[in-house]
Amino acid sequence: MSILVLGGSRRKASLNGKLKHRIAEVADKFGIRYKLLDADALDAPIYHGDFEDAEGVPASMQALAKDIHAASKVVLISPEYNSSVSPLVKNAIDWVSRLENQPWQNKKVLLGAASPGGLGGIRGLMHLRDILGNVQAWTAPNFALCPKASDASIAQMDETFLKNFLLQGD
Repeated sequence: MSILVLGGSRRKASLNGKLKHRIAEVADKFGIRYKLLDADALDAPIYHGDFEDAEGVPASMQALAKDIHAASKVVLISPEYNSSVSPLVKNAIDWVSRLENQPWQNKKVLLGAASPGGLGGIRGLMHLRDILGNVQAWTAPNFALCPKASDASIAQMDETFLKNFLLQGD
């Protein structure tokens, strides 16, 4: 099993970035193999069919697709923007879905979010789950949520819960 761990926020002090690193820390502790990608790996022009026709799928999205394809599952940690999906994440899904090998198809995807609000980012993850279903990914039922998130609350997230989160779909 190898897990690709993606973060969907480019902010330096991102709570979601900290959650991504907490999940990697737990994976290390329990000997779970993973590859960690920063949100910069999701960088690409906004999807536009004319751009695709003229330039093809950006190299960054082709590389992301290879990483997705090679992984047994993907952990996607995504911030909530106005109760919905991060545009960076949505754009990456759109671009990768344009490739012939369809890396999202039948891929096991685990979702997580951290938010200073009381819902922990679940509204955005619900939308993200729907989008991933449309590209035929399998989304794990349990989310890794950290409501009222802070550095301390993320660092204190239960290791057993996060280990079980990572093992979903095995």
